[in-house]
Amino acid sequence: MTIFYIIAGLITFVLASYAAFLLFKLNKQKKAMQQSELAQAEKHDAQMKSIIESVTSIAKAMKHEQCPTIEGCIRLKVLIDQLRLDDVTRDDFEVFYTIYDKTAHIPTHQGWKDLKTKEKMTHTKLMMELEAEHESDINEAVERVIVHFETVV
Repeated sequence: MTIFYIIAGLITFVLASYAAFLLFKLNKQKKAMQQSELAQAEKHDAQMKSIIESVTSIAKAMKHEQCPTIEGCIRLKVLIDQLRLDDVTRDDFEVFYTIYDKTAHIPTHQGWKDLKTKEKMTHTKLMMELEAEHESDINEAVERVIVHFETVV
């Protein structure tokens, strides 16, 4: 009977030791996971801050006529999409989406360089017409961008 108690005690000790080891390992994994989540959150916050700074920089450049209007609208639309704003806030910047949609067919970068002069002129005319048609909406949206995103940062 004594041997039975010794074996039972030994088995209980081994199981308790193993349970303690697993608990220690679990705590270590939790800490690592928390650190990873924190690092990820910090990285995300830094990315969002960078995007917001870009948005305000482009809007200010547009306001001071240092950035072509159509190009600025396109860039702002792309950056605002990355911020994943709610629909109500995004509606304040709808003109950027309109300009983007109406110019999506126009080639960029090398595609623009490869166009013939006549094709470039056709696209340039369209961009000028869009700029004139939406000028006041664009200017108001640029002001809203500056006000909205400077308060966010």
